[in-house]
Amino acid sequence: MTLTSWYDYSYLPCQFCVGKNHCAQCGEEICQSLRALEGVADVEMDVPARRLRLTLNGAEPDDVIDRADALGVFL
Repeated sequence: MTLTSWYDYSYLPCQFCVGKNHCAQCGEEICQSLRALEGVADVEMDVPARRLRLTLNGAEPDDVIDRADALGVFL
C-alpha cells in the first residue's frame, strides 16, 4: 500500500550556505537521504513553502520522520 503525506517544517540545517537561506540544494540532499531508506517511494521538499511530501511503500511514517528529524529538518 502506498501512502502519501505532507508535513510542515520550520527549519533546515543549511550547512553549506553562509546566508542560511534554505536553498534547494539543502532540500535535495535531505530528499536523497530519505529516498535511500527502504520503503520510501518518493520524497519532495517545497523549500520556500517549508513542506515535505513523503510517498511511502512499506516504510513506517514515524521511522522516516525520525530520520528527517535526525537530518535536522524538524529541529
